[in-house]
Amino acid sequence: MLLHWGEEYLRRVLPDNLADRLIEVTVDPHYNWKEIEPLPHLDADTGEIVRRVQMPVLIRVSRKRLREFLSQNQKLKIQCNKRLQKIGIGRGGQVEVEFEDGTRASGACVIGTDGSKSRVRDYLCGEKAKLFETDLTMINHVASYDADQALFLRMHHPIVKLAISDRQETGLLAVIDASDKQQPENWKFQVYCSWKGPPFASDFNTLQERLHFFQDRLSRFCEPWRTAGLALKADEVVHVDSGAQFAPYPWNNKDGKVTLAGDAAHAMLPHRGQGLNNAIQDASEIVDALIEAYNGTKSLKEAIDAYEAEMIPRGSTEVRLSYDLGVRRVNAKYEDDVVQMGLNKPGLKI
Repeated sequence: MLLHWGEEYLRRVLPDNLADRLIEVTVDPHYNWKEIEPLPHLDADTGEIVRRVQMPVLIRVSRKRLREFLSQNQKLKIQCNKRLQKIGIGRGGQVEVEFEDGTRASGACVIGTDGSKSRVRDYLCGEKAKLFETDLTMINHVASYDADQALFLRMHHPIVKLAISDRQETGLLAVIDASDKQQPENWKFQVYCSWKGPPFASDFNTLQERLHFFQDRLSRFCEPWRTAGLALKADEVVHVDSGAQFAPYPWNNKDGKVTLAGDAAHAMLPHRGQGLNNAIQDASEIVDALIEAYNGTKSLKEAIDAYEAEMIPRGSTEVRLSYDLGVRRVNAKYEDDVVQMGLNKPGLKI
C-alpha cells in the first residue's frame, strides 16, 4: 500500500515508541527513501519513460506488517470474525450494535471502517449505500519469481512504477516485500493491470481463463510487465475484479453517534493509490474530533459534523480523480493534468 502524504497523519496518532520505528513496516527496510522520490511513468507500448512525477515522501508499506506493528504492545481489545447485523440507538442515547454471533456492544459512537461493502454505511445510507459499478475491470495479483527475474523486475525504480497505454490500459508493478535482502527469490511483487470496457469480471468462467488472459494482456506491455506476466507459474490463482466506487455525501449521522471512515466512507479505485492516505487522515481527524467531544470543547454532534464537513468533499474529490485517471486516454507526452499530478495529494505543489 502507498503511504506518502498520509505519513504526517499517521505520526500524529502514534505513540513515540512506534513513530520512531515506521521504517520497519516499509516494503523494503533496506531502501533509502528520498525526500522527493521520482516516480517513473512509462508508455506501456514503447517502454519509454515519458515522465518522472516528483513524489514527496513516497513510501510503500506492507499491509500485514502495518497491522501487526500498530497492535503490538498496545492495550487494544481487537476481536476478529465479527459481522455486523444491527445498529440502534438505545434509551440512554448510546449506540447499540449486534453481531451475527449474537454478541452485543454499546458506546458513545460507532465508526464504520468495515470496507467498501460497509454494513455501517448500509445503516446510514440505505439504498444510496450501494457501490457504483464503473466500466473498469482490474487484476491485482501477488507473485514471487526466481532471483534473476526478481532483480530484473526492479528496473526503472526499485519500489514502484506505472505504465499507461493509449489502449486505455493501466499497469502497476511494485514490491510488496523485499525484506530478505540476500534472497530475491523470496521477494513478493504486486502485478496490476486494469482496462476500460470488455471483457468484464463476469466474462471469465475458469481460473485458467483468467491466468491466460492476464499473461496475454501483460505480454503486450513493455518490460518489466511483460516478464512479470509471462513468468507466472501455471498454478497461479488470478482474481478479476470489477471496478466499483462510492463517493460520500452528507448523511444523517444520528447526532454524531454513527459515522464512516476509510473505504466505508469513500471507496475509490486504486489508480492513484490514495485509499490508505485518506483512511489515515480520517483516523487522525476522528481522534481529534473525539478528544474535543471528550474535553467538552464541542458536543459529539458538533465534533463529528466538523469531521464529516472536511472528509466528505476530500473523499468525493479523490473518488472522482481516481476514476478519471483510470479512464483517461493520454498522449505520449503525458500532458494530461491528472497524470501529471501522479499519486500526489490534490493541490500539492512540488
